[in-house]
Amino acid sequence: MVNSGRKLFAKIHKQKHHANPNHDVHFMAREIDDWLVRGVESMVNGSYTPRHLKRHYFPDEMVDQLHLSDRIFQNILLKQLKPTFPYVMNPNCYHLHGPSGVRLATRRIRQVLLEKKPQYIIRADIKSFYKSIPHHQLVQDIKKHYNDLHVQSMLEQIIINPIEAPRGYKNPDHGIALRGPLSQFFSGIYLKPLDDAFDLMDVTYIRYQDDILILCQTSRQLNRCKQRMMGVLHERKLGLSRKKTRIGNIEKGFHFLGIHYPGTQTQDNTNVTQANDRAVIPVGTAQTLTSLWGGVQRWQLIIKHLGLTLLSRTQGRYEKHENRLFLWSKMGCLPKRSEATYISGSCGG
Repeated sequence: MVNSGRKLFAKIHKQKHHANPNHDVHFMAREIDDWLVRGVESMVNGSYTPRHLKRHYFPDEMVDQLHLSDRIFQNILLKQLKPTFPYVMNPNCYHLHGPSGVRLATRRIRQVLLEKKPQYIIRADIKSFYKSIPHHQLVQDIKKHYNDLHVQSMLEQIIINPIEAPRGYKNPDHGIALRGPLSQFFSGIYLKPLDDAFDLMDVTYIRYQDDILILCQTSRQLNRCKQRMMGVLHERKLGLSRKKTRIGNIEKGFHFLGIHYPGTQTQDNTNVTQANDRAVIPVGTAQTLTSLWGGVQRWQLIIKHLGLTLLSRTQGRYEKHENRLFLWSKMGCLPKRSEATYISGSCGG
């Protein structure tokens, strides 16, 4: 555990090597043998207590930041918990795979669209998911799946960690740190009832943090999935975002995790444009029309006549424009050159 912490801190220190000389990372680099060893010992004893979260306000968001040492310790704790994921977490929870989770989810969606060709979709987004998680319910879910008292104590201290704000300390009873190392773990634990609710249904269920995708074959399956999903979310005291949620037919395609997927259509529902046989002119009819209008030579004469007519109209516009300029131009004493100007301009263009 100590070696893992050293490697992780060395990576962070390399990224912040050019930070302010008074930055905490430089002091921690000099005293790493002290705080890292004591922190690992507290994790082994189950007495680890994180420092208070520090809240920062920005024009477009509010961020609760972990201390750098707590980020390292919680990463170590996450590595110790990962071997339990196959026995605790639902396999349809793809964000637990790390950076490769998007690639795995995309591969499965494309395979289902190609093989099963679903006709209905539920594309849901949970509104303010991480801010809406109640602490007491999350602590109960952790105690339900993990029997180790040390693990229960450390995770509970991380969940109920107070927040240091510019105007004092706060002890909220809802919400977890969004960018913390354990935020995805807490997401998988809290929405496990929703993930397990679709295991016995003949539908494709995929979840990535607060993004949910359910692909169905029939409208009956769609209604059943909708009722079951809304029932679990109501029990978990969560709601859906109206702007990002879509329930209905899949013909027009959909977006999921930043990727657009085309819709699927059955053979009976495919739009086919029939050819208009009346608009096709037979070869014999074309020859008859050509002989009727005098052949190709007559068509060439007509086109030439139209071209000369257009040319004369353009010359008339030039002369009209010149007469207007002649009334006030200093060049009015010169002879008319409209024809020469027009001819040279038409040849050059």
